Amino acid sequence: MKATERHHLKQNEFAATTARVVGAAVEHRSRILPIAGIIALVLIVGGAFYYVQKRGADQASAALGSAMAIAQSPVVPPPTLPGATQQAGTFPTDQARLEAALKAFEEVAAKYPSDDSGLAAKYQMGATLLSMGRAAEAETAFADVVKRAGSSSIYKSVAELGRGQALASAGKYDEAIKTFTDLSAQRDGALPVDGVLMQLARTYVKAGKTQDARAAFKRVVDEFPGSPYTAEARQLLAGM
Repeated sequence: MKATERHHLKQNEFAATTARVVGAAVEHRSRILPIAGIIALVLIVGGAFYYVQKRGADQASAALGSAMAIAQSPVVPPPTLPGATQQAGTFPTDQARLEAALKAFEEVAAKYPSDDSGLAAKYQMGATLLSMGRAAEAETAFADVVKRAGSSSIYKSVAELGRGQALASAGKYDEAIKTFTDLSAQRDGALPVDGVLMQLARTYVKAGKTQDARAAFKRVVDEFPGSPYTAEARQLLAGM
């Protein structure tokens, strides 16, 4: 596996955990949340493209679904035969796909600024920009979602997480650490605390704050013995 692929898998590890948690939340809250809220809850972590397709009559959701389809399109090397064209629905490089997805998410966010789908698109903009290494722009996108989302909204929590990751990627470690620390204190929040603690610990490592990193990793080991992160936290502790 290429180093860049390993990096993206690592970067998306916590997002996958968040998706599982949000999925469970949707299941248990489906009796009290309106349909639009359930769609938004799932879309914010990019896990319900097929669900949006089923409800394509909603123009905003359909537009978001189309943008997500672009983001999930396969990457196929360009044809080498003379006169041949790129296969429909594919992109020649990951960069080309990211750029196309970013443009699509921007259009949805601009067209439906007050809609849940527009808010989800703005979050996806931040995630895409972060994947492209444009941390400052990603931070701005995530911050906008945080500002516009309700205090109890899943959008707010996940966008705050994204903003913390963007801050860390930009080398703004103190701000990122504060963000992750605040999120880790939300025991009843939508995000898994063990995952947030791992983000916090890794940021401490990047900032050169070894003792603080050890303390965060130890919290994962001690407080979450059944966590999927525990083995990694214990291994990293042993090497520090």
